[in-house]
Amino acid sequence: MRRQTLYLVTPALILALTLSFVAVLPVTGQDTSLIIDKLRELHGRLEGEKPALQNKVNAVIHQIEAGAFNGALNKLENDVRKSVKAWVEDPGELIELIDLIIDLINGIMPPPPPAPDFEISTPIYRLDVVQGISNTTTITVTSTNNFNQEVILTATTTAPDTTLSFDPGTLTPPKNRSRTSTLKVEAATSTLPSEYEINVTGKSSSREHSIIIPLKIIEAPSPPPPPKDFTITASPSTLTIQQGQSNTSIISVASVNGFDKQVNLTVTSASITGVSVALNPDKVIPPPNAYAISALTVEVSADAKLGTYNITVTGISSSRQRSANITLTITKPPVPPKPDFSLNALPTSLTIEQGDTGKSIIIANSLRNFSGSITLTVISAPIAGVTLSLDPTQITLAPNDFATSTLEIDVAKDTTPNEYEITITGTNGTLLRSVTVSLEIVLEKKPPRILSVSRLPEDTPTYNETVTVLANVVDLESGIKDVTLRYSAGATQQDTPMTLDTGLYKATIPVFRYNEAVQYRVIASDNVGNTAVSSTHSYTVVDPYPPLMSIPTWSPKEPRTEEDIKVNVTVTEPEDASGIKEVILHYSNDTATTSIPMIDNHDGNWTAVISNQTGPKVSFTVKAVDHAGNTVESQVQDINVIAPASPLVWILAAIVILAAATGGGAYYVNRKRKKGATAT
Repeated sequence: MRRQTLYLVTPALILALTLSFVAVLPVTGQDTSLIIDKLRELHGRLEGEKPALQNKVNAVIHQIEAGAFNGALNKLENDVRKSVKAWVEDPGELIELIDLIIDLINGIMPPPPPAPDFEISTPIYRLDVVQGISNTTTITVTSTNNFNQEVILTATTTAPDTTLSFDPGTLTPPKNRSRTSTLKVEAATSTLPSEYEINVTGKSSSREHSIIIPLKIIEAPSPPPPPKDFTITASPSTLTIQQGQSNTSIISVASVNGFDKQVNLTVTSASITGVSVALNPDKVIPPPNAYAISALTVEVSADAKLGTYNITVTGISSSRQRSANITLTITKPPVPPKPDFSLNALPTSLTIEQGDTGKSIIIANSLRNFSGSITLTVISAPIAGVTLSLDPTQITLAPNDFATSTLEIDVAKDTTPNEYEITITGTNGTLLRSVTVSLEIVLEKKPPRILSVSRLPEDTPTYNETVTVLANVVDLESGIKDVTLRYSAGATQQDTPMTLDTGLYKATIPVFRYNEAVQYRVIASDNVGNTAVSSTHSYTVVDPYPPLMSIPTWSPKEPRTEEDIKVNVTVTEPEDASGIKEVILHYSNDTATTSIPMIDNHDGNWTAVISNQTGPKVSFTVKAVDHAGNTVESQVQDINVIAPASPLVWILAAIVILAAATGGGAYYVNRKRKKGATAT
């Protein structure tokens, strides 16, 4: 019977396994036979239902045979499946079969074409920008899958006081090609040197892509000192001289950037018939950042040709050569020439800041052998807040020479900015000559002076210390308006006002966690808007304190030989400290000393297990180390280990038990005998 049953069951099992294997074979290429078989199975299982359902299935079979997979899939999902749910009383198995056919059709359908899209890229890994200077990088928008829509570019950055701009800001890449835009990044001088990020985003309708560009702001290098040089000017630069007369132009050699070398002066223009020129002196040495003067005397003979000419005075010092031009116009004399003098000013215009002082040299020149005393006077109306003085007020001229007086102009701090004309006259008998000096008073431009920046504590601050920054700031012109402390840690920048306390401006930097690099600088502004910025100072927060450790405990309190001993200890550090690096258990017995790491249970509780102890005592200490290298170690703890009972004791106990059992049995047998019990 068993053999007969086996013969019947075996073919059925082989058929079932074969069908299972066929069901899981993937449909590849255009093999539709399995799909049509399953549709015919569905057609047969709908026998007895509404004929319309079978007609719908027949329509799907025809679509599959014709290769219209999309139409077949649509009819199955949106027609056959919904109709079966609506018309069949218990559609569960039929729905499973329909879903299987849908999966098979999806397996042979080609994947949908990828949607048009775009990508954003940049050729650089990091963009470096110097304070106060801009830099650029190229942003490339690339079309993929025939994308050709408009893309709008925007950018943001974590760097403060930094301007971002695109050129162009909107672009349309051709299909499967690229277009580029230039991203300009400009950092202000107040932006702290550090590492930041730029987020560039491209958006087109509902599509949006972004890239991150690392940004590094580099401290601006100190500019090199400007080269030493000199300039030459002529005052006046135009001379109108009558035939038979002469006149003078003052040649000023001004030092630029501390120039203080000898300058040789010569007239390098072509000679003019009937005109003689002379320089007195012909060698000058201007003081650093000041000037020296020479008088150019131009004499015109009575028979000189009328007209306009050019006279060039050139100064040479080593390889440097500078020139000034004077336009000479020769006219007829209306009357016979007579001795006279001219009055000039150098410079003829001054720009002076509030609270500052300026000077102009008043120069009297002897003409046609004039000699005598000249009285100098300021005849302009008084200017509120401005003091004018001449030193000396009387000068004496020798024939064909010149003499000078200094006009000093002192401007008070509260003088209203404006433009003025100052007229100085020189008189000698009936002769009166004058010169005008233009004066412009402007807001003072001297920034505050940050004399010193210090901090408390002077040593490297710890994670639980605030830092007090002290700054000595002065402004003797318009006065201090405000002083700000700017500090940063990483990409975070913070401004806090500094307050005046016993002559120093003071502000506090809050606590930062261990190993945080903190940078700070002081920014001061005066009452007219001038600003000064100190150099950048920095420190790195330290952790000088060891971890906190409790007294270690262990369990069981009195362990037996070879019983595990669990040691517990609490080791913690404050939140901003360096953190626990490791906790080590050192223990020793009669034979050796061992060190094992303890396990952190993430709540400050550290544990370790001492195993296989056979000696009478175990001694241990716990040592903890934080990430800053600070250590703490517990006192030595002693554990007494209880030894097991001796084997002799167990042997004696067994003998006692055996003797008791034997005695009890003998007593029982003896009692039975006395009562006449049977052998049984």
